[in-house]
Amino acid sequence: MKKLFTAVLICAGSLFANGQNLIYNNLTSDVVGSIEDSVIQATVLVVNSGSNPIDASLKAYNTNLYPLAEHSFCWGILCNGVGTMVSPVTSTINPGASDNTFRGDYFGHGYVGSSTISYTVFDNNNPTDSVQFAVNYHITPVGISQLEQNNTMSKLYPNPAKGLTALNYQLKKGTKAEIKIVNMLGKTINSIPVSSSNGNIVLSTTDYPNGVYMVALTVGGKNIAVQKLVVNR
Repeated sequence: MKKLFTAVLICAGSLFANGQNLIYNNLTSDVVGSIEDSVIQATVLVVNSGSNPIDASLKAYNTNLYPLAEHSFCWGILCNGVGTMVSPVTSTINPGASDNTFRGDYFGHGYVGSSTISYTVFDNNNPTDSVQFAVNYHITPVGISQLEQNNTMSKLYPNPAKGLTALNYQLKKGTKAEIKIVNMLGKTINSIPVSSSNGNIVLSTTDYPNGVYMVALTVGGKNIAVQKLVVNR
């Protein structure tokens, strides 16, 4: 499932005084999806208010990227892969015309959290003629409220951890779940199946390099609870 949100960018009179030809207005800056969405998307209409064609490029910035989340974007005739921050192609916008080729794709990978991605559209032949905007992408636990009520995980203690950390969990009777430890590259480095209605799990961190990890209680492939674990020896 994917969600599409459109922000229409039109003329803003105050920008003319600065000689800016690429302009926008009325930006919907928040895009919201749930952990069930494989991708949430933002689209923008960029306008050339000048009298000459503009070969426009786009650059993305990770202003505040949530751990384990990823993003990519489309611009011009090309949709880029994750990790591309500058469009390898330009999009020509004629005078008075608009461009609708931008699309921001955000992948939450089932984790609840928010990220802010900033974008700059600029004239490839005159980079000072540019326009900036930011999109806040939010992943919520919508659709799993009942699972959250029936299945819980306590806070990790101690955290930060030197060699060991522990947590308590409680599951609805008959529920099969997993405790997953994921590193900052998104790789699951440990997975512990749990099926009893409640219990305590002690995690050894002696083999984990110092850094930040995510510990998730997963039921039916959905992350019901996620918390950050810091390993610092």
